[in-house]
Amino acid sequence: MRYGRLVVLSTVLLAGLAGCADRPNNLETYYDRPAGAATTSTPPPAAPGKPDAAAAAASSAQREIADEVTAAVLTKSDLAGEGVRPATERPESSACFNGVPAGDPRGASWTYSSGSSLIQQVTGYLDETATGVLDRVRCDGRALDLPLPSGAESVRGWCSGGTCTVLLAAGHVLSGLEVSATTSTRAEDAVKSLAPLAARKLPAT
Repeated sequence: MRYGRLVVLSTVLLAGLAGCADRPNNLETYYDRPAGAATTSTPPPAAPGKPDAAAAAASSAQREIADEVTAAVLTKSDLAGEGVRPATERPESSACFNGVPAGDPRGASWTYSSGSSLIQQVTGYLDETATGVLDRVRCDGRALDLPLPSGAESVRGWCSGGTCTVLLAAGHVLSGLEVSATTSTRAEDAVKSLAPLAARKLPAT
């Protein structure tokens, strides 16, 4: 009660000096609270809480998918028999490749001795399977007839002009291959030969 009176006293002094000087300064009468009246106090600071279990699980899953995405990118060793070298700059992607839903992409670009180009783009999805994402992808051009390679859960492909694109899905990882060549036939042959290599690097499900 003592600290409560001090706070109220400062308020009364400001108001009382303005126009209440004729009242008796009986602070005990005006501002005492009855016994047992509730008082307001500042609660102690909350103790630091434990990390949220759901957030921790999501973070762990995100790291795992990121590792799977990195592991699915074809390396120079993987492509040793394909006659490619790392591209000095990334070729322009087709509209089909650009239409893949955003996620956490990784990838690389390569150049054939013939001048054809290869782009790989690998994307991970935390809240959706890669097959579910692939089902939504729509690309212009001629659909490719592709066997399902070992390691993939689903595969789709298209050719438009001299560019052919193949998308392979497994788990939460979508691996895309895109070859641009002087003819559609050359691009199709190249991307079909690469599909099994990319499928083997997808996460096991």
